[in-house]
Amino acid sequence: MRQTPLSTGADVVLANHLVPEQPTVFFFYKPSSLLEQQFYEGVQKQLEGKPVALKVIHLKTGDEPIAKKNEITATPMALIFDRRGRQTGKAANPDELMKFIRAASDVARIDWVMDTADPHFDALKKLGMPFKMPQQIPGIMRTMSVKPEAMVMVQQLAGMMHFSDGALTRRQKELVATYVSALNRCKY
Repeated sequence: MRQTPLSTGADVVLANHLVPEQPTVFFFYKPSSLLEQQFYEGVQKQLEGKPVALKVIHLKTGDEPIAKKNEITATPMALIFDRRGRQTGKAANPDELMKFIRAASDVARIDWVMDTADPHFDALKKLGMPFKMPQQIPGIMRTMSVKPEAMVMVQQLAGMMHFSDGALTRRQKELVATYVSALNRCKY
């Protein structure tokens, strides 16, 4: 199946062509090269029926404005973006390409802090959260990480409810929580 190219070298803003809620692959290649044409067709077959958008950019020399702007120094080359429009990789071979597509596909539907460069992570640290890396934030709490104030308040409330004595002792609450988690096959 022939696909109309997004560009034949002219500068295009890739962000304007991302497909919402899907990984998007921008595939740069020279259609005049039989090997590159076969590589593209192989990628097309691998992605057939998968919820991944494939956008094609045809190049003649590799010196075109769109290639320079996106730092494409060799072809074939693919830029892979996740459903939120963040670039997850740059790949020149099929295995690498599929690895980055899987990573782009695995992005959670709910946004959360992914790395230490995220300004929300600094806010969490300033509010006294004890995490050195975002991966240390338990998954059940990570969904609140883009709202640090709410995360801290929920943590304080949970601490008050779960870790203080009341009608039940803390030990009894832990036993009930462990039993219910086991019944629900939940690791929390």
